Amino acid sequence: MQEPTLDQTRIPECDLRIHGDAPVRVQRIIRAKDAVKRLLAAGTVVEPADRYSVVAVLGQSNAHGAGMPGVGGLPPQPDPRVHQWPGCGRRRGRILLAEDPLLHEIPGAGVGFATSFGSLLADHTGDAVLLVPSARGDTAFHQKNGYSWDPANRSARVNLYDLAVRQIGNALTAAGTGAHLAAILWHQGESDVPLTPPDVYRDRLDALITGLRGRFGEVPFILGQMVPEEIVTGHPKYPGIAAVHATTPDRHAVCAHVPGPEGMHNPGETIHYNAAGQRVLGRAMFEAYRDLVGGVPGSQ
Repeated sequence: MQEPTLDQTRIPECDLRIHGDAPVRVQRIIRAKDAVKRLLAAGTVVEPADRYSVVAVLGQSNAHGAGMPGVGGLPPQPDPRVHQWPGCGRRRGRILLAEDPLLHEIPGAGVGFATSFGSLLADHTGDAVLLVPSARGDTAFHQKNGYSWDPANRSARVNLYDLAVRQIGNALTAAGTGAHLAAILWHQGESDVPLTPPDVYRDRLDALITGLRGRFGEVPFILGQMVPEEIVTGHPKYPGIAAVHATTPDRHAVCAHVPGPEGMHNPGETIHYNAAGQRVLGRAMFEAYRDLVGGVPGSQ
């Protein structure tokens, strides 16, 4: 029998039971549904641009895209300058138009912040943008349902850090000469709130940032805040993880934490930004990026 890790010994049994792994039968059903979603995903093929700014999109459901439009709300038209390197689908391995929901390890469910960020970055630099969707909902640094963001975790069925590294590397190759990784966008933490003590979360997030920069250089790293209402009204341990996010720029250069908009979550739940909130967050993340790079087009 595997011994519990140090952080597991500090998690109340009720949190592990409620927020940890789903029953094996449920996990198998989820995996079967995921396989179907991947088979059905297609996307729109585009002519690759001559020059790209590449942007990695990492984290869980808000990064994955879960924003629902409001009553009568219409999705904006995709920006022809913003493309994606899909993580799944029948056209995986080809550059596609970046349309919400993006094609992560499985397709997203709604609007995310990355397309808004990409459009503003294209305005700023004059280059096309290649998004690298590499998020997955309900995932954590704590191993959950076979997934983990912990770079050191070698027992997870899918190590999402390793998957992101491969996706980013392949996207840079596909983007061609002159492409560079312009930014890493991170939105995650909700699933770790009941499962990972803040100091453990901090260490694992720091290891992820350090590992990515060891491979791709000192890339601007932008963290989006979890939904403010969820932090206040959700699990009592939310403030601890939120504080780790807010203080990450104190530990890492060229890094920014972006407060999230209030009153802009999906109807009936507070864990996901709605479509309008995602677009507001995407703009705020871009403005933070622009401040980090000094407002100079094409700089890192």
